[in-house]
Amino acid sequence: MLDTKSLATALILILVIGCALHVVNWRIHRESAGVKWWALGLAVHTTGLTLSFWENSLAVHIPFWIVTINMVSLTGSLMLVYGTAKFAERPFPPAFYIALGSFAVASLSWYAVVENSVTMRVIAFAVTLQLANLLTLTRLYFIARRDGLASILVLASSLGSTIALMSGLIIWQLLTQPDVTNFYDQTPVMPLAMLGLMASECTAIFGYLLLSAGQSQARLERLAHRDALTELPNRRAFEQEITHRLRSSRKQDQLFALAIFDVDYFKKINDTHGHDAGDAVLRHLASVATDAVRPHDFLARVGGEEFAVIFDVGDAAELVMAANRLRLAIEIHRTRFGEREIDLTVSVGCVLAKSGAHLDFAQLYRAADRALYKAKTTGRNRVVVGEVGALDLAA
Repeated sequence: MLDTKSLATALILILVIGCALHVVNWRIHRESAGVKWWALGLAVHTTGLTLSFWENSLAVHIPFWIVTINMVSLTGSLMLVYGTAKFAERPFPPAFYIALGSFAVASLSWYAVVENSVTMRVIAFAVTLQLANLLTLTRLYFIARRDGLASILVLASSLGSTIALMSGLIIWQLLTQPDVTNFYDQTPVMPLAMLGLMASECTAIFGYLLLSAGQSQARLERLAHRDALTELPNRRAFEQEITHRLRSSRKQDQLFALAIFDVDYFKKINDTHGHDAGDAVLRHLASVATDAVRPHDFLARVGGEEFAVIFDVGDAAELVMAANRLRLAIEIHRTRFGEREIDLTVSVGCVLAKSGAHLDFAQLYRAADRALYKAKTTGRNRVVVGEVGALDLAA
């Protein structure tokens, strides 16, 4: 039969190594909210488990000591929950932690003072730990939405399997041997519980580390597809979006529009008011344009003072209406730079294409750019719809 003491020692070694890894992770990702609570929580949890295993090796029964060291371990688990909630930017109300801590103190105290039952203390400890795991699982959902599903798979699998395994072992212990007098008694369940705890703690340690790695990866991807000045998608993101729409649409007769617009006389604004004013104008334009387009349209800054939009429209008339709505919104919303007010207008060049046509981003962009050039050379502050391929539409 497996030796519970040896397994407990191995578990402590795993947790100590995990603490060291999490301290390093904390140093690497110290700007991330919640990461330090994983390191601190794991250290407290490890301290509590170490003291608990040591206490069980003694023949002395001191109720206050038993409750205290078990609460130290559970406090570490609650710190892990707290850190995960901060990391997910979805904190729990303090009442959650108070309620869970109160349940643990009450149940552990009862089975240490009123009814001295090792089995029930282990079950009370396990139930509190499983409730903490359930709380953590709810926050992994928000992390997955922000950073992607891959970042949470290991930790979610670890917590989910721990809940299922520990629930089964608790029922087994109650049915087969409910009157264990010491944690190290050679029962069939205790060694299996230790093995399960070792597996779950080991995978959870790496699961939390992967959350940090996933967040960093997601941030890099967002930076690679985001314009730093305006916070809009950049040219790379725009090209990927329009290519995806061209390839994924199954309706060969579905239309969508590509529009390019830029600021009229932007060089004059820079020369007159300075480059800081030019940056302020671009940020203002991005904000106004974001409000002017519809939620299912796709707006991006594609370079310099040039912006682009994918409009989801049904015909040329709807395209002209959407483009003029954007143009007028920018014209009527003047921007201020210091004490100066700056008038803004934009010229817009558009093309309308079938999503199933054999076109690529470069062809569409060149056609829209020609339409923009025509808008510039025929007076500016206007919308021109050009043509692409065999589709011949004019505003």
